[in-house]
Amino acid sequence: MSKKFLTGAGNKIKLYVALLPLGSREEPENINGIATTSSGIAANATAVNLGAAVGGNGIGAGTPLEFANSSGVKRKVYLTEDAMPDDTTLAIEPMTGGAISGICTATYTAKLRLQGGTQSGSEISAERQQTQVFEDPQGFQDGVVTSQAWSIPITANLLPDDDSYRRLYYAATNAVSGREVFVWSEGPAPAGFTTGDGLKGACIVEGFSTEYPADGILSYNTTLQGQGSPIITRYA
Repeated sequence: MSKKFLTGAGNKIKLYVALLPLGSREEPENINGIATTSSGIAANATAVNLGAAVGGNGIGAGTPLEFANSSGVKRKVYLTEDAMPDDTTLAIEPMTGGAISGICTATYTAKLRLQGGTQSGSEISAERQQTQVFEDPQGFQDGVVTSQAWSIPITANLLPDDDSYRRLYYAATNAVSGREVFVWSEGPAPAGFTTGDGLKGACIVEGFSTEYPADGILSYNTTLQGQGSPIITRYA
């Protein structure tokens, strides 16, 4: 069975997601060369000592990171606490698969693409409160916009070890603690361009449901719900 799934909508709509540290709504940054100490990582370790501070805008708890040494041995770890700028230790779930020796490095990719999706659009809404009524030949009334929200519905079929899915699942199960994700949505690119118009911003993962059919393919439905105005991105 293939380990990759093509996205839906003719492979034209692209969605990317990153977990956010609690209280942060900044756009996450990629971080290259996160390095452990020369002693490597012990079996069942719950912490990784870094040779340099985290940097960037931090990495949200629940994010998977894959460390590898010079011999090509790899171990995937999951953060149990936010990794903030200037941190030199990562708190992780007990590492499985045995110890990994020597200096180990991992790369944090902020924009991880959601696979297996059939999502094809977004919804933007606003509420207006009437503040004053005035006479107008066409019957217009005055008012002020009091709130705005936007959402992206997602339906997808994929393998349950997909890291982008795991990011969403973690945010959904920890929503009560305020866990949010940062999402990038890109539409079809015009002729001669690689990236289409889109939007991005911080949001919660709500209404998350999963199914596990007998064929081993995981199906899930959810909605990414943002408050305020999303940031518009232009084709490039």
